[in-house]
Amino acid sequence: MSDTMHVSGTVQPRAPHQLRLNRSQRSTPRTRPSAHVPREFVHRPLVDDILVTSWHRRDDSHFSLTAQWPHDHGYFIPNHGRHHLILTGETIRQAGLLLCHTELGVPVGHHFILGDLVYTTHPEHLAVGSGPTPLTIDVTCSKMRMRAGTMTSGRFDMTIRKGGRIVATGHSNVTVTSPAVYRRIRGERLTARRTLGPLPTSVPPRLTGSLSDSDVLLAPTDRPDRWLLRIAPGHAAVVNPANDHVPGMVLLDAAQQAARVLTAPDAFVPYAFGTEFRRYAEHATPCVIEARRVPSALPCTTTVQVTGSQDGEPVFVSTLTALDPRP
Repeated sequence: MSDTMHVSGTVQPRAPHQLRLNRSQRSTPRTRPSAHVPREFVHRPLVDDILVTSWHRRDDSHFSLTAQWPHDHGYFIPNHGRHHLILTGETIRQAGLLLCHTELGVPVGHHFILGDLVYTTHPEHLAVGSGPTPLTIDVTCSKMRMRAGTMTSGRFDMTIRKGGRIVATGHSNVTVTSPAVYRRIRGERLTARRTLGPLPTSVPPRLTGSLSDSDVLLAPTDRPDRWLLRIAPGHAAVVNPANDHVPGMVLLDAAQQAARVLTAPDAFVPYAFGTEFRRYAEHATPCVIEARRVPSALPCTTTVQVTGSQDGEPVFVSTLTALDPRP
């Protein structure tokens, strides 16, 4: 995969791929209410962070889901009156996890390796209202590999709508491993947990769009385009204490914060976000975040590429594109 991911326009779903599931997985269409979306199905430690509320099988490779975006979340605060960009990525992540556990035979306790997460939003439909925003999600599964009735890898293409209008489109590629395989992959790092040492000074919250110092994921260095990843203790909105590595959603949020700081004082409000994950981000190793402007594929837009690395090796590469402010 290319080191640079230029994200522009709309991510179009690929042609559906017919899944070959065993007879026990072929079920009649059904819908589950939000009360039946357990936290472990979307890998979130807090009930308030569950975004997906129901799911419905249309056929072997197509599903319809519902979701809800909060208007007053304590961490994912609106930006210029629009829903936080990371909510789209988290919705895609949760929808894929839910389908894996409920419809694609993946037991709870298996591990997911996220290869990439790419999405494009339509800012004109992202306005925050006075209450939660109800959404529908159409999902197409492709490139699916199954073993003994369990998905081992696949791609999820999604279209998110609000009131029938497209809010965002995107996709993710995931690989699933059993606990035994994951133990072999992680080795001694399997028991690693985040240590609660002194927290480095943060970048000013106003530059990152954060409400408080504890929400800032960047610590300054001697260069204006380079930072160190910092995670405040008890940061439950993006950190699961059970993780033996830094979660991918933390890295996505750090990337969008870095893009904002790099482009300050201009208002950088991305509508497109693409991330390729190269390796795990380890707890005990400093993670260096760097940002730079790169050529945009579309006129009147600004594109920023953000990279994270540990010990000189790339952990992730993100590309964010925003419309330029109108004169």
